[in-house]
Amino acid sequence: MSPRVKLSSEAKRKGWLKFGGFMLCLTLVIFAGGFVVFAHKVDRLKPPATLAKADGIVVWTGKGGGRLETGADLLRRNKGERLLISGVNTKTTLEAIKDLVILPNAKADCCLDLDYNAEDTIGNARETASWAKALGYEHIILVTSSYHMPRAEIEIGAAAGRIKITAYPVTNPDGAKWYNNKARFKRLFQEYGKLLLSYLRSPATKASTGAPLLSDVPEEVSE
Repeated sequence: MSPRVKLSSEAKRKGWLKFGGFMLCLTLVIFAGGFVVFAHKVDRLKPPATLAKADGIVVWTGKGGGRLETGADLLRRNKGERLLISGVNTKTTLEAIKDLVILPNAKADCCLDLDYNAEDTIGNARETASWAKALGYEHIILVTSSYHMPRAEIEIGAAAGRIKITAYPVTNPDGAKWYNNKARFKRLFQEYGKLLLSYLRSPATKASTGAPLLSDVPEEVSE
């Protein structure tokens, strides 16, 4: 092999390595920038200032306090006909839920539904879709933690089609910001990774279902 050919091959190899390094750096910058945007937005999410009555109210259980109490309060205020609590631990009884959310017995007996089947966000979405379809509901108020709301909306959109979702995010109770709280940073970083996977699984969810995504939720309004 002539020195010229050898030099050309070496130059090409170095060129591809540089290109690969550049693409890796660009991917990391985009990933980091996307996370910053995500974390900033979910830290600013608030419940809507005015809340129209929906057909039903759905609460997804999980990390982050205040969800059950918020859903029960919306039911007491007649913001929906029924309340579904999805992802309830199989050891938790209806009576325990009643005590926790402080619902009047008459209201709980007539209008409270518990889902014990869902074990994750996708399961929550499927059970919510089945519940809404069985009752003929076209509009639900979705209650979950603010950091969980973007992914929750995507999964419901994928499972339930064009059902209207009014997001009612439960905000971080201690007011800690993601950039100065290690535990919150870790939680948001994990959720961001799961959100990206949801986008990859359902890239056309927004266009095909009309389900609201993070950019559609008001940031600065509060109740």
